[in-house]
Amino acid sequence: LYDKCSYTSHDRGWVLGIEALSDQGTRDPRYYFTLRTDRARKATTITAHRSYLPNQWVHLAVTYNGRIIKLYINGAQAATSSEQVGPIFSPLTQNCKVLMIGGNALNQNYRGYLEQFSLWKTPRSQEKIVHDMGQAVHGLSNSLPQLVLQNSFENVKRAWTPMKNGKFPQIENIYHHGSSLDTILDLPQCGQTLCDNLEVITNYNKFTSFRRPKVVRYRVVNIYDDNHENPTVTKDQIELQHQKLNEAFSKYNITWELDLLEKNDSFLRHRLILTNCDITKIGDGMCEPECNHALTGFDGGDCRHIIPSVALKKKQNGVCDMDCNIESFHFDGGDCCNPNVTDVTKTCFDPQSPH
Repeated sequence: LYDKCSYTSHDRGWVLGIEALSDQGTRDPRYYFTLRTDRARKATTITAHRSYLPNQWVHLAVTYNGRIIKLYINGAQAATSSEQVGPIFSPLTQNCKVLMIGGNALNQNYRGYLEQFSLWKTPRSQEKIVHDMGQAVHGLSNSLPQLVLQNSFENVKRAWTPMKNGKFPQIENIYHHGSSLDTILDLPQCGQTLCDNLEVITNYNKFTSFRRPKVVRYRVVNIYDDNHENPTVTKDQIELQHQKLNEAFSKYNITWELDLLEKNDSFLRHRLILTNCDITKIGDGMCEPECNHALTGFDGGDCRHIIPSVALKKKQNGVCDMDCNIESFHFDGGDCCNPNVTDVTKTCFDPQSPH
């Protein structure tokens, strides 16, 4: 849509199309929208986040409220700009507007399929744009007061005037299903997920229709003694955590489903468990951060570069001294793995010990 009365500039108005961002021919073609209002000195162009994929139906929508331009691809906001301000055309140029489909004033033409075109008086919200997508697939919507133009090109010769060689576009009947309208995002970087994309998660939080009900199932394993006493955590603690999880995630339509597994095992109940610290890592000659703890003798001494000289006097003195509970001291000469001396479930880190 441009101003045909402006002889000094051909970019007053707006253009929606596909153009290559690369200087090397047609590489990296993307959907774009260009706008230059009547008061602006230059045009503003916003582009999609990725190259377009050929041979796929796409729903494109653009809104402008006098301050912000937004480009939507298949209902998802893909680009925005606030560089343009005010009405697109002044009242003096009301009769100078020309709407062109399939090309522009610079004789740049579009080769492809177009199913439907709609022009509105007021900017559409994202929720309404998604609704329009369904209408585009299942049929035209009813006449609305804010709808300026809606055309499915069923009768091109009656509604449009050819601008190039006097030829009209060719009409073809092509069936496509609405499920093909899908936004494809770039693959996340290594170590990240789609939820690490700030733009994606921000729109997910704002756009309630994305929040379809979801159920997250999780399991809590609670260890008891052999007589089913002394649990790791009480049932009240588990129920309170479950309640808080559902309260925190309910606004996102996420429900947590608890699966509680209770196991009687006194041996396992009284074992020292450090996350990711396998017993084979202790004293293996390498300092493992996950095992660097006083209860492991600082990874069996691997994370202690200086051994206090006083520790030599404590070795194998009938008491488990943690300063000596390292591989180079044979885990305090065996005192820290002797059930007659100490609670071996908490002090024995010797991989060769039966305890």
